[in-house]
Amino acid sequence: MCERAGGPSFRPAIDTDRFFDWASTAPNSSACLAAMSEFADAAASHHCPPDFLTASTDALSALRDRIRTVFGAEPDVDVALVRSVAEASSVLARALVLPPGSSVVVSAADHPALVAPWCWLTGIRPDIDLRTIACTGSGVLDLDHAVRLIDSTTAVVACSHLTHLDGVLQPVEELTALTRHRSGALVIIDGAQSAGRVPVRFDALGADVFLASARKALLGPLGTGFVLMRSRVRHTVRPVVFSSRNALAGVRHDGSWRPGLRCRSGAAVFEGNLPDLRALSGLSASLRAYQEAGPDQMAGECRARAESLASLAGQAGYRSLRRPPGGLTGITRLSSPRVADHRRIKADLASRGFAVAADREWLRISVHAFSTEEGIAALCDHMSAYGTPPSIRARTA
Repeated sequence: MCERAGGPSFRPAIDTDRFFDWASTAPNSSACLAAMSEFADAAASHHCPPDFLTASTDALSALRDRIRTVFGAEPDVDVALVRSVAEASSVLARALVLPPGSSVVVSAADHPALVAPWCWLTGIRPDIDLRTIACTGSGVLDLDHAVRLIDSTTAVVACSHLTHLDGVLQPVEELTALTRHRSGALVIIDGAQSAGRVPVRFDALGADVFLASARKALLGPLGTGFVLMRSRVRHTVRPVVFSSRNALAGVRHDGSWRPGLRCRSGAAVFEGNLPDLRALSGLSASLRAYQEAGPDQMAGECRARAESLASLAGQAGYRSLRRPPGGLTGITRLSSPRVADHRRIKADLASRGFAVAADREWLRISVHAFSTEEGIAALCDHMSAYGTPPSIRARTA
């Protein structure tokens, strides 16, 4: 299945038959590891390290072009290379200049990494109102509630594209259209979970900013990610970290420093530090392999694995806490009425080599196109020891 779904270059470099925590940090693809190893060898053997770094940094333009291509962005869209969604969201909260009396709108389904910077901003600026869009029982944004929250004062609307707990694909296109009708707010979409799990076309989303992490479904390195940003945002943000990469400090004729900086705009506001070029070479290789594998085919394989998991987990006596109305995307939370603390199940599964996520009330199991039917069956077989017995399920059905 792995080779058919993603080809040898995009398949994980390790055996993932018992790995079911893809929504956290996924294994690297073989293409990613090969590229990073090649980069390290080239850097170690180069006769002039500064020249090697300069050439490698200049070559990042090809990576930016690949990101635009894979995620359906026009050539004039800025691409910034960042370490994580948390970093990018934090930079935006500090870099955007919001007028007094503004409101920031987030959603109840968002990941803390997306929302925390806006909580911080509204905490230090009492003149800015933080508003939260509620979700329906199925976990989808309540757009009727959003209509009541988004108005002429709204400066930022931030929302997760695919939720990290239940795999709900949110109607961000509709949210963006609603925002455009009611305000001039910037729309920021967190694609940490959607990038690599579902096909993403930035231009079709209509948002102003798309944030993504490479370490999940894209099988890229830790500490890599990217930002897609429309040109209308370019002159509304200011750098947070200053360096010669994004700003120029000038001197007077007498050699004394001038006050103030000449700052670059756009993606440069995110890139004050020299990036991890070795990791970015791995990201580039994994993106190329993902593109060759086909985003639609990968998403279809992932949905098929998710359906198998849902069926077998149900037979094992577990119930899904939320079944997204748009279909399964590979992230699901399950619970057993027989267990008070589901972390106990996680610990037992871990002792058998299975990796899942858990809280007291639930198990979160996330699959990828590379999850196997045999692995899913083995997982559910071990989980059944904690599930509702068939006799009880039959009496309560």
